[in-house]
Amino acid sequence: MVPTHRNLFQQAWVVRDLEASARRWSDSCGIGPFFVANYTADRFTDVEYRGRPGQLAMRTAICYAGQVQVELIEPAMALDCCYRDTVAVGAEGFHHICYWSDDLDQDIAHYVQQGCTVANKARIKGGPRFAYVDATKTLGCMVELLEHSEPLAAMFGRWQSKCAQWQGGELFVWL
Repeated sequence: MVPTHRNLFQQAWVVRDLEASARRWSDSCGIGPFFVANYTADRFTDVEYRGRPGQLAMRTAICYAGQVQVELIEPAMALDCCYRDTVAVGAEGFHHICYWSDDLDQDIAHYVQQGCTVANKARIKGGPRFAYVDATKTLGCMVELLEHSEPLAAMFGRWQSKCAQWQGGELFVWL
């Protein structure tokens, strides 16, 4: 079975302080602006954590460094979730790579066949489904599979253009 995705577009880190981390990234790498969103638990449906009902909530800051989307994630709760599977409370670290998926169920099956487990699954209300596959034994990180969505891809494209044109100044775009 071959996965349907080939387009790795995102690298993500779990952080303690979203704004401070974004400032460090901007100062070190010269990137900006960061698009900041608050994802409360009510923004997701059909949430599962390791096969059981679950919850997700976090704040994210997304920026582009050329073609690569950098996502910073500040988990908003101490609930069981994939973010805390690999990055302990109070710690920061690399968490996942993300691929677009044309067939989420097939792509999940591909990773499960390789011995990976599904850490989290959910749907963004009114939007695409996604899953975090625990590939820490094979790749050393989680893999996020994000169901391809033209509206989401278009929004990311607009953000990428704004990041390419950024010359400093306002670091945050609050969504």
